[in-house]
Amino acid sequence: MKFAARPTTTTKLRHALHIIPLLLAALCASNTYASEGGEGGGSNSAVTGKVNYFPIAPVFVVNIRDKNTLRFMQVGVDLMTMDADVVSAVQKNIAPIRHELLMLFSSRDIDEVLGTQAREKLRQEALVKVQEVLEHYADISTTKKVKGEDGKEVPSSVQQVLFTSFVVQ
Repeated sequence: MKFAARPTTTTKLRHALHIIPLLLAALCASNTYASEGGEGGGSNSAVTGKVNYFPIAPVFVVNIRDKNTLRFMQVGVDLMTMDADVVSAVQKNIAPIRHELLMLFSSRDIDEVLGTQAREKLRQEALVKVQEVLEHYADISTTKKVKGEDGKEVPSSVQQVLFTSFVVQ
């Protein structure tokens, strides 16, 4: 019975060199996709008067309290607005928005995140935090109205905070 020869280090290196261009191509494609407005778009794809979603990336991962046990919570967040200028303001002020949401999420006990009512309350609190940041840093008021492409008035600011993923471990 003959056994196949073990691959040498040179053979392994050759195989690895074939994979590197594929990885680089995938990375370039994903960067191009994101910069062209993929996954929620950017200010280039936002339209006033239409629903615009802005995903906050990366997702939030925080510690939460559960008596004497350390638990983790992961939350994916998208913001919804009907004002294209708000999308641009969110992009410019993403650091304070992330900070406020991170502080909000990490200050929770396990009882404050389990169940649909608790999560809805947390979602409403997150919306208030985002709106406060935009009012403070970008002078975008929740009472302000803007005209859409069709001439109808739509609310400015962020109208919804949406949890696109929510995991507690």
